[in-house]
Amino acid sequence: MPNFISEDNIEQAILKRLKERFDFELLNCHTVDAEDLNDGSGRSDKRDVILGDRLKAAALRLNPEIPESAVDEALTRLTDKRYAMSLLAANREVDGLIRDGIPVEFENDQGRTQQERVRVIDFDDPAGTKNSFLAVSQLWIRGERGYRRPDILIYVNGIPLVFIELKNSNVKLQSAFDDNLTNYKKDIPQLFLTNAFCLLSNAVETRVGSMSAEWEHFFKWQRATDEKEKVDPARIKREGTSVEAALAGLFAPERLLDYVENFIK
Repeated sequence: MPNFISEDNIEQAILKRLKERFDFELLNCHTVDAEDLNDGSGRSDKRDVILGDRLKAAALRLNPEIPESAVDEALTRLTDKRYAMSLLAANREVDGLIRDGIPVEFENDQGRTQQERVRVIDFDDPAGTKNSFLAVSQLWIRGERGYRRPDILIYVNGIPLVFIELKNSNVKLQSAFDDNLTNYKKDIPQLFLTNAFCLLSNAVETRVGSMSAEWEHFFKWQRATDEKEKVDPARIKREGTSVEAALAGLFAPERLLDYVENFIK
């Protein structure tokens, strides 16, 4: 068993690795007052989870041939709150728009009606200049019953795709599911409309699953790149390095977007 590793130490190690190894931009949005809008996120409403300025900038980069008014129309559709839908149904609908593009119709220069799809992520060139990868820590989000503050959220082009919840190394990891993820889905469901997957870790153990999965379906990610890679569970537990394989296997830009595009239904 490793020496005690605090949740904060795990968080800082993850952020450092994302920046140094994968060139993620980092943004710490912690404010003492949960209602303080001056948190660096650019939001005008703490209920928002999509970073609108970043999303629009990416959409304009990716769709230079589509009029800005049509891009705006597409982004309005993408960011709709979908109150009348179940969380799972809404997530599936939004996932389709993110992967396949958002249908729009506009009048082109020849005065003809043209149909296109507005892309918000460049899946063809994941690590290219048209995508931006951002790790946001300590973002206050307003829900119906107060505020919640996830540990780390992984954003691509202003869209929160990955939820990361951490615990001290002496805390059973299932509490991250029972006490945090489960309650967050009830309290701030808007965060999970765009969610691709969730990662839970206490350094000793790390598990990955979909936002709709039960605890028993969250699985340990112990191999970074090769399914045949030899794993020493005792050493991983002893040294508290379980999260490192998950980061290496999931968060390289090309790997992350490959999973989002091709391995999520």
